[in-house]
Amino acid sequence: MPAAIPAAVPPATTEQIQQTVDRAIGYMQTESAAWLNTRKCAACHHVPMPLWALSEAERQGYAIDKKFVADTTESLLGSRDKLLASKIFPNPADPPDPRPQGRGLNMGLPFLAVAAQSLPSLEEGQKQSLKLIAEEIVNKQQPDGSWEFFATLRRPPINESQTTDAAWIIMALEGEVGPDAPESQRAALSKAIAWLDAAKRSDLHQDRALKVLLGARSGKPRDEFQPTIDELLSLQRADGGWSQTVAELKSDAFATGQTLYVLSLAGYTAERPEIKRGIDLLVATQMPDGSWPMISRSTPDGSPGSSKLLTPITCAASSWATLGLTRLVPKGN
Repeated sequence: MPAAIPAAVPPATTEQIQQTVDRAIGYMQTESAAWLNTRKCAACHHVPMPLWALSEAERQGYAIDKKFVADTTESLLGSRDKLLASKIFPNPADPPDPRPQGRGLNMGLPFLAVAAQSLPSLEEGQKQSLKLIAEEIVNKQQPDGSWEFFATLRRPPINESQTTDAAWIIMALEGEVGPDAPESQRAALSKAIAWLDAAKRSDLHQDRALKVLLGARSGKPRDEFQPTIDELLSLQRADGGWSQTVAELKSDAFATGQTLYVLSLAGYTAERPEIKRGIDLLVATQMPDGSWPMISRSTPDGSPGSSKLLTPITCAASSWATLGLTRLVPKGN
């Protein structure tokens, strides 16, 4: 049974926080490996997100299965053939996809690219695969700088909206667009940033969180996105967490972990009361297997929350919780 959120969340010690991260690492490694073995698909929630979280955990002094991370990265990005076998990159030998979504970009690609950016090093074949991903991103860009979004296929919060998808794509491109990058990629990135900046503001929590993430990753002065930070802080729930939607859902590990992570990049520390309360909630609500209790917002039959498979959102949420906790409470070497 899912762990109920305590009425009064107890303060967590440093040791308890670190034990929480260790359990989460074990869960992500086991769950990601099982997904790859059975599904044979590098899904955003089960492969890129855990790879990113595990890399961050190692950077912050936590013990991870380095072989799992290295082998998984190589199996997906080691060569063009391995990238094609991942089922997220279109194979030119296959017949064209006649469905509307065939025009769109498989969002597993930018997620995988962002995860790869967190790794300590990449082999030459892996770097070449990331260049192929960047080319695919540019090829699928629309004239206005955006990418197609198919509302009937949305899988919130992983694929929540056109603007949240664009944020992930921009992060993927930013990792590849250096001084030697083709002009087409530099132009695509500029158009994408301009489109996102001009996009109609939504009330999505994740739009706010990703705006802070983009700003922090690109080195913008915090003053430029401080109003968004203030909005995030104002949306903290009474239990210390954050919710994926402003009005509907309770606090959960996805929104709480994501918020803690982006605020840590913006310079907030575990000593700040709001941050400490979020950390305490994650420690108090972790399940014995290292995951966090989640509900699904995915809509495979068109009705909200109709998905019965909870492992995707659970794995993604556990990844965000790990990212937030490890950044704010490192373990040291």
